[in-house]
Amino acid sequence: MSVQQDALMKVFDACWADDGFKARLVADPRMALAEHGIDPPADLDFKIVENTDDCVHITLPRRASNELSDAELGQVAGGYYSTIAKTGARSL
Repeated sequence: MSVQQDALMKVFDACWADDGFKARLVADPRMALAEHGIDPPADLDFKIVENTDDCVHITLPRRASNELSDAELGQVAGGYYSTIAKTGARSL
């Protein structure tokens, strides 16, 4: 389980154990998440919904972008560039 998934499971556990916390999460998700050490980006919005016995919510994930952001490019950049033409010789 990832750190993010583990943190969210703790939030879910708190909701099931404490109706007051659940009410705070619904009313002010950012504040309630902060109580559990979760500090999401300021420009991220939340919509808290709860499944019931007769209603299950299905969340569609956002469509993946085929382009990397500058930050993502910085994380994967590496290697080297060679100006030597490939001649069939063994590479080092």
